Amino acid sequence: MGEAWFMAPEREMYPQLFGDITKLQDDAVTKPLEEIASGLSSFGLLAEWVEWYHYLLPQLIVRRWKTTFYQPAETLFTAFMIQHPFVGGTPPYPDFYVDALHTLGRYVMSPIFWPAGKLDAVNCLSKWTGPNGVAGWSWAGSLLSASLFFSARYLPASDVESWFQSAVSISDRLWQLQIMTWLNGAYPILTGEIDQPSDFPEFGPLGGGWDWSHAINGGSAGVPFLPPENCKAIVEVARDLKVEALIEEIWTDPTMSGIAAEAAGIPAYFLELYRT
Repeated sequence: MGEAWFMAPEREMYPQLFGDITKLQDDAVTKPLEEIASGLSSFGLLAEWVEWYHYLLPQLIVRRWKTTFYQPAETLFTAFMIQHPFVGGTPPYPDFYVDALHTLGRYVMSPIFWPAGKLDAVNCLSKWTGPNGVAGWSWAGSLLSASLFFSARYLPASDVESWFQSAVSISDRLWQLQIMTWLNGAYPILTGEIDQPSDFPEFGPLGGGWDWSHAINGGSAGVPFLPPENCKAIVEVARDLKVEALIEEIWTDPTMSGIAAEAAGIPAYFLELYRT
C-alpha cells in the first residue's frame, strides 16, 4: 500500500504493514491509515485502499493506542464512513454492517475506556489533564462523537431510538454532560442545516468532528451523511431528556467547579435548541 498524495519521483510505500502489526509503533500504522482516509475521499474507492482497510480494521479495533491529543482509532471511523456512505451496495460479506456495529460501533465502550467499570474520561472523552484537573469540557470528545455518529449512520431506523436511549442512560455525570455537549454540536447535521461532517466549521465551538472527519464530504454517493429518519429519532430522544437534575448536580458540586466553569453555557444552549 502506498501514499495517496505525493510529489516526489517515487511514491512512498508502507511495507511494514505486511508484518506483525502489533509490533509496530503507532505512527507506523496511523500514517497509512490517514492515507487511506484521505485517498478514499480525494480519489475514490480504489481497490488498494479498500482492501487494505478491510485487512487492517479487525487488527486495529483491538489495538491499545497511545493517546496523544486525539484517539488514533478515530481515523478507523472516518475511513469506514467514506468507504461505506450508506447501508447497501455489495458488502464484503453478509452481515458485514451487523459485525461493524457490534465491533467498531461499540469501540467507545471497550474495557480500556471503562477500567473496573469506571469511565476513563481522559482517554474515552478526549480530554487532558490540566493544572486544575481534567480539562476540555467546552467541546464534545472527538472519539465519542465519531462513535455516536457511526451508530447513528448505520443502525436501522427502527433501532435508533432504543440505542440512543441506552447511550444517554449511562449513569456517569461526565458522560451525560458530554452527550449534552455532543447534541449541541451535532444539532446542525441532525436537523439538516448542514449535510456532511466536512461542513462543520473548522475549530468551531462545541466540537462535533473528529480526526479526519473533514474528509467526509459525501463524495458521489448523493445521500446525506445521516438518514433523516435516524436524525428524527435522536432529536426526539434529546427533546425528552430530563437534564435538569444533571445540571443541578454538576453546577452545585464544589468538586466539579472547574468542569462547570469550562462547560458554562452548554446547558442553556441545549435547552434553547431542544426545548423551544
